[in-house]
Amino acid sequence: MEEYIKEIRLEEEGYPVLLKGIKNPPNPLYIQGSFDPNENHLAVVGTRHFSEYGKLVVSRFVKDLAQAGLVIVSGLALGIDSLVHQAALEAGGKTIAVLGSGLDVIYPYSNRSLVKKIIEKGGAIISEHPLGTKPFKGNFPTRNRIISGISLGVLVIECPEKSGAMITARYAFEQGRKVFAVPGDIFKKNSQGTNKLIKLGARLVEKPQDILEVFGLDEVKVGSNDREVITDEKEKLILKYLSGQQSVHIDRLIELTGLPAREIGEILTTMEIQGKVKSLGNGYYHSLLDL
Repeated sequence: MEEYIKEIRLEEEGYPVLLKGIKNPPNPLYIQGSFDPNENHLAVVGTRHFSEYGKLVVSRFVKDLAQAGLVIVSGLALGIDSLVHQAALEAGGKTIAVLGSGLDVIYPYSNRSLVKKIIEKGGAIISEHPLGTKPFKGNFPTRNRIISGISLGVLVIECPEKSGAMITARYAFEQGRKVFAVPGDIFKKNSQGTNKLIKLGARLVEKPQDILEVFGLDEVKVGSNDREVITDEKEKLILKYLSGQQSVHIDRLIELTGLPAREIGEILTTMEIQGKVKSLGNGYYHSLLDL
């Protein structure tokens, strides 16, 4: 792998212009794969210990953002970062992983196959550390300035108040980047970070288009009819009773469908994130699809 690793110094052509402008830009920068500094990059980060909600949000946001032409940047860590890279690839997009080690020392080791796919699909891995550098704990907070530094903005999906994702967001604020945060349950630890960011001035986002509009990008064309394609039989059953109705209470849906309360709650949450139904509050839902 080493022969394909490029070293670019700060003064050389091809060094990311956005990265030049940050405090303490990495010099040199090591790159393996295809990295075009002229493309629009967006960082998407979050906690290692993600919830089902965080997983669903990654799927909903990253797919549309990648298909709209944004190159998705993250940190290759276990958890949300890995999900982000995978979602970008599954959407046919490009993704960049910023490492806290040398490019020949992939960490975590379990993501070696993911790195291979990232490079094969036109993306890259980058680092400020020379070959052979081990993934020391102190490397990761500082590498986060690169994640935000090469990006137009940072989307934080789910994280506690003390986390690497929050460090990345703070760098983004300092660097004058756009910061986006997905709100979460006030009783959940994983929402404390994102909710605080919103208080600090991050833009609250509920759908990918909230981000695309900020950057003046068109809404996604590829997959824009996804909401019309329903493959899950339980979703079909729920929509059967929501179709043509102004609104239906969840208790009534439980009664009509025969589905367990916990399961129907999870399905409705997924459908809401996917833009198939909308919660009206107080347990009432209505369909966003014309069946």
